Amino acid sequence: MKDFVFKMPTRVLFGAGKAKEIGALLAERGYAKAFLLTDENVGKLPMFAALEEDIRAAGIGCVACDKAEIDPSIESVDALAPVVRESGADVLIALGGGSPIDFAKAICMLQTHEGSVRDYLFGGSKAVTGPGMPLIAIPTTAGTGSEVSAASVITDNERGLKLSVTSDYLIPSLAVIDPALHVGMPAFVTATTGLDALTHAIESYVSLNAEPISDALGLAAIRMIGENLRLAVADGGNMEARTNMAAASLMAGAAFVNGGLGVVHGIAQSMGALHHVAHGVANGLILPYAMERNFVGNLKKFSDIAAALGEDVTGMTLREAAAMAAEAVFDLVQDIGVPSTLPEVGIGKADFPPIIEGTMAYRLLAINPCKLTAKDVERILDRAFEGRYRV
Repeated sequence: MKDFVFKMPTRVLFGAGKAKEIGALLAERGYAKAFLLTDENVGKLPMFAALEEDIRAAGIGCVACDKAEIDPSIESVDALAPVVRESGADVLIALGGGSPIDFAKAICMLQTHEGSVRDYLFGGSKAVTGPGMPLIAIPTTAGTGSEVSAASVITDNERGLKLSVTSDYLIPSLAVIDPALHVGMPAFVTATTGLDALTHAIESYVSLNAEPISDALGLAAIRMIGENLRLAVADGGNMEARTNMAAASLMAGAAFVNGGLGVVHGIAQSMGALHHVAHGVANGLILPYAMERNFVGNLKKFSDIAAALGEDVTGMTLREAAAMAAEAVFDLVQDIGVPSTLPEVGIGKADFPPIIEGTMAYRLLAINPCKLTAKDVERILDRAFEGRYRV
């Protein structure tokens, strides 16, 4: 077994109704004033007002803001950072999906670091050298894992790229995961965020950086998603399915923080930056086609994935069993109504060159289970364009 370091610095409070304890948690930690941040969609929901009320009821000051941008850009982060600084808050609470939480991470970092967030993006001129403003994350979706991860994904509109600020200092100090907040999530959002979690679990499990703890978390998350995502999409009020998906998303997040990601995320980030394809949609669409290419890099683990997703691999050769993993994912994507071809999301073959270029520059491509060339990425895109996935 190789040496490894396992990171999980976030304290996690998990359970239905736990978000109502936020006021007591802030008081326990000695905070005097919170900056409560979400996006305009969640800001219209009763949960946002209820959270603000709970904070104030505990005697904690609160500034409520619904200006978190979906797919946060450099400009929006730089604009809000001084607003938070001038508010006098000593803790930031991010309520929402991956975008508000990623937005909040960058905002918190800029409270203690000079310059623009652009300076700290991958390849930038500055490094994150210390803690930012304390951050508490309350996810309203089960998929991104951003509440326990070290990355803040930011869109550079000038260059048409999605890049990240990545540092352990960005990891939220506390995550409050309340499956009751997920009940009102629309079916399509449930589906796409669930596929985001599945991608995290699969890519971390087969990554060249995988280690025993991330493997255990990743495989368990794959199994739980396979057993619960269809039901959560079909019946959003099913609390058992919602709770299991919330737990699976958390485990997948912890897995990829340690095991890493691969080509699916490289392609998905490029698609998102250039064509504004939602991250979960892009991941779910590309995942089976990338697995079709990657499975030869680790037949045993892909066979495990197939079995975890409910495929009967009894009597199959290892290669046959491994090849079933991509088919199982493709069936799941189709069952829950997520696009499975590039034309469905408005991407044509003329769009391939910049997507390939962005993918080849993706910093985690080196730990993909197979060493990929630009031609390999083009082949994955070709298959996704045509809708051919079977090995």
